[in-house]
Amino acid sequence: MKFYCDTDKLGSALGLVSKAVESNAVSPHLEGVLLRAEGGLLRLKGNNMEICIETSIPANVAEEGETVVNCRMLSEIVRKLPKDVMELVAGERSNISITCLNSDYTVAGLSAAEYPELPEIEKKAEIRLSSPVLKDMINKTIFAVSTNPDEVRKVLKGSLFEVDNGGLTVVSVDLVRMALIKKELDFSSGDVKFIVPGKTLNELKTMLRDDDGETVTVTVGENQARFDCSDFTLTTRLIDGEFFSYKQIIPKQFKVELDVEGRSFVKTIERVEPIIDNVSKNPIKVTFVEGKIKIKCETQLGRINDVVECGYAAEEMTIGFNYRYLHDAVVRCEDEKILLQMNSPLNPVIVRSPEDESYMFMVLPVRL
Repeated sequence: MKFYCDTDKLGSALGLVSKAVESNAVSPHLEGVLLRAEGGLLRLKGNNMEICIETSIPANVAEEGETVVNCRMLSEIVRKLPKDVMELVAGERSNISITCLNSDYTVAGLSAAEYPELPEIEKKAEIRLSSPVLKDMINKTIFAVSTNPDEVRKVLKGSLFEVDNGGLTVVSVDLVRMALIKKELDFSSGDVKFIVPGKTLNELKTMLRDDDGETVTVTVGENQARFDCSDFTLTTRLIDGEFFSYKQIIPKQFKVELDVEGRSFVKTIERVEPIIDNVSKNPIKVTFVEGKIKIKCETQLGRINDVVECGYAAEEMTIGFNYRYLHDAVVRCEDEKILLQMNSPLNPVIVRSPEDESYMFMVLPVRL
């Protein structure tokens, strides 16, 4: 194998596929990146047997072939090379020569024949939506995926993707909060449900473009799903199991519905952060009184009292919240107003936009 390519483009491509490469894997192949030179392209693949990421860049291919190179080492080499055209030659004994201007490396490679592959997807369904829409759906729900290492329910470590009547609903639940968003699809071949691991979604959201013209095609199989974009393909294993019955826990009616000026409310909540003590987990007390919301928190680090004006006109009510859970919800309401829907200090509180009904967040109070 022999090819020439731009070091900048190769470095960017390695940055993409490295997200699916293990750093301390049991097999050296899982620490490597598969390089395949063919037809004017250099194709790269990273695979940790949970997710697989593939991309390609233009290359002047003098001799087609494939090899595997340690991804971390190759990334470091390319990063330190001059910004110019480099040559890579893979010999018969797996030795790889990398040359760029006056720099000349010889490194060890691995056999491409032994590189692991995820099984082929047997397509059950296919959906299409724009890249910015999918990115926004992930951003508004990923924070509610359980990251507790002791959580035995695997389904809570991923987000439910539910396709129904041409719409996509993404839901994340960790039993103390929930995030939900629904959008119309550009295309859907039929109704389907599947659970995508949170780790996959965290990687995917950093790779998706903000270009409205960029379309993501999602192919769903029995145990896997593939996300195809113009510059990469990500294949992931799905989480097997029955997702939480989220619709049953969403309150249908509310005693209090309150519009709050979003920017002011978020900044008032954020002023609590400097004194948050993560050891004792002191809750913040949010008291609703006529015309205002009072914020109070006291920890070993200090104490804060703050107020934000609002149009509250019901009976006084004090609710305790975990700071992070409340902040994660309100900061994702990007409209001018935030709608708070409540029943009592012990019932779930809904946080949403009064202008946009496509998404909502639910936070369970802390008993004071």
